[in-house]
Amino acid sequence: MRGRREDACGERASSWASKSAGLPALSLATLLLVLLCVRTNGAESQSEKSSTNSVSGAAAKPKKTKPAKFKISGYGFLGELQLKKSIKLLILNNQKPEIFDANFVEDAALVLASTLRRDGYLQPSVTAQLILEDGGQLGFKWEEPLETPLPRPLRIRKVRFKIHKGILYHYQEIKIEGLTTMPVKKARAYFVETGLLLPLKAHRVFTPEKLQHSLSSLIEVLEQQGYGQARATASHLDRDDKTGAVNVQVHVEEGRKSVVRSVRNEFFYAGETQPREVTTVFPNKPYSRLWQQDYAQALQTNNYHRGYPDTRVEIQTLKREPVGDLIQLELISKVQSGPQVTLEAVGFRGEKKAKKSMMRRRVRLQEGSLLDRIKVEQGRYRLAQLGIFNSVELSYDTINQQTRNVTYTVSDSKTTDINLLAGYGSYELLRGGFELEQRDILGRAHHARLKLVQSFKSSSGEFVYTMPELIGRDVDAFINGSGLRREEISFVREEYGGGAGVHKYFKEIASDLNVRYNYQVLNAAEVDGFVATEGVQNPGVGAIIAELKHDRRDNPLYPHQGYKVFSTLESATRYLAGDVNYERVEVSASFHQALGKGTWVHLGLTHGAAIALGSAANNLPFNKRFFPGGDTSLRGYQQDQASPKDISGRIVGAETFSLGTVEFEQALTPKWSVVVFSDSLGQARRIQHYPFDTGLYSVGGGLSWRTIIGPVRVEYGHNLNPRTGDPKGTLHFSLGFPF
Repeated sequence: MRGRREDACGERASSWASKSAGLPALSLATLLLVLLCVRTNGAESQSEKSSTNSVSGAAAKPKKTKPAKFKISGYGFLGELQLKKSIKLLILNNQKPEIFDANFVEDAALVLASTLRRDGYLQPSVTAQLILEDGGQLGFKWEEPLETPLPRPLRIRKVRFKIHKGILYHYQEIKIEGLTTMPVKKARAYFVETGLLLPLKAHRVFTPEKLQHSLSSLIEVLEQQGYGQARATASHLDRDDKTGAVNVQVHVEEGRKSVVRSVRNEFFYAGETQPREVTTVFPNKPYSRLWQQDYAQALQTNNYHRGYPDTRVEIQTLKREPVGDLIQLELISKVQSGPQVTLEAVGFRGEKKAKKSMMRRRVRLQEGSLLDRIKVEQGRYRLAQLGIFNSVELSYDTINQQTRNVTYTVSDSKTTDINLLAGYGSYELLRGGFELEQRDILGRAHHARLKLVQSFKSSSGEFVYTMPELIGRDVDAFINGSGLRREEISFVREEYGGGAGVHKYFKEIASDLNVRYNYQVLNAAEVDGFVATEGVQNPGVGAIIAELKHDRRDNPLYPHQGYKVFSTLESATRYLAGDVNYERVEVSASFHQALGKGTWVHLGLTHGAAIALGSAANNLPFNKRFFPGGDTSLRGYQQDQASPKDISGRIVGAETFSLGTVEFEQALTPKWSVVVFSDSLGQARRIQHYPFDTGLYSVGGGLSWRTIIGPVRVEYGHNLNPRTGDPKGTLHFSLGFPF
């Protein structure tokens, strides 16, 4: 009966198919009939299934099985998440199998135990509770070494790993002997975190592998100082298996310091057996492999610029002469230039949207000129800078001995990105938003960015469209628009407008310059009539704005070394379609310096002045006055609270101000720091009293927690000379470095 039904369905489907033979694909009626037959056969087979629940593969619809699961416990929330991520990546390859086998459980246990040992738990144990496919349960336990094999075969639906960490092994004492070229305290930093006020066990982890790595790092530093025969060994190691305390004694043999007295450079060109050029230099530098590599690379670079891409440099020692505690070296470098090569053609592969004409302009290689490998590499770097490729590779194709082609092979990246934004400030409280980016617009590497942010006090939006090198080399043009509504202490700030400008990065001095024309409507809403005496309340402003940034900090999120200078000059005039005439300048600088391991000093200085060309009441917008105070300004006050006030106690803003900050930071742990600070503000309500006629001072301290998005800060600023109505101090909770 069932067979006859299937035959009938097949005949009907074939009949419908023959009637649809002229169509490019199976007709809808045929498809519905096939599905109906399958459904009917499935229902028939369901009524005729045997006690083993087996059905014909052609008639049964496969039942979807949930993926097998595994859990990890015993290592803390964040640690367990990281371990689970590692297992998914290393063992499962981010797949979700329906069944685990014995190999998975053993490999996962090995990963867990290896991670525990790496983190300092040298005697861990791991237990696994298995729930099998048939409902049965098994339990296993592994201790060092992991030698307990599981029975096979196993079909596992659920696994729960339980971690028993055991004792954390940690350095209790490190003694270093025989070291004379650097302070012992500095050498100890290669073994443990130093300079912390709270040297917890977690920051002094010991493992045999870490010990060997520390010894190798110490030897490498000595070699770079010229001690090529330096040795460092753990001469004595005492490990307490009950407490985990480890005492180690490190013995250092520095040997003699090697110094390069002279280098004889011999330059050989294609086909020559005798050097055409010979020069001698006297570096008087400590000798090391790193120095030798740098010296050879410098010689190669010079020849690359001259069109010799195959240049090889061989450096040998001519003479070693002991002189006192030193070994003076005389070296010889043989520079084999190879043939001089011409660049025949530049090609591109792999691009799907980007235009070749744009890419060709970006790499800046002249076909028919001498082949300069440095310029070729710079071309690859400039293509990568566009941000529209996942990778940029280059290859050389040899045409003949004197001619080559260069080909750049690229891999397109995704053109659209959306990033969520979040932050917190003591005044605006929680803020969040998103940033939408579109890259490689029109195939010309144009870039559009839309940013929207909402907080409890403000709403803002910004759009920027950038066109790389539209009007010249390294000069990017852009257009922008922005809007802001923010509730200040004394008024509501409303600003919207836009403009166009250019941006250039000066690589030689690591500086960015932006120059733009900007038109804005600046409204100071919900204020009393007194505002008219302090500035224009709702003007249109046409201005030329120049911004210069020079940044030499080691880290923009956690600056501990270096400095930054930022300045803005704004010139507004009625000749630029505005209603007012004024000049506004603001300059800020910061300096960061380590005082010792784990201790830093941060210095900040900001100065601003707004000058009306005519009466301030008719030419200086109220929004362009300065309103100091807050977690990034004078920290004894809330946002804007430190601004000048009128006789009624209302905040009116300053026309000039100077803010200086001194902050000391001491690391408690690698994640936590304590800070103490002093903020000093000088300001004047009128520019005639430049640079200031009033001073306010705050001192305080706080804690800083290191996160991947910047420091989370809790700080309290106490006011030393508060005015009438000012707070005695303010508690700030914020995200980001203060200056």
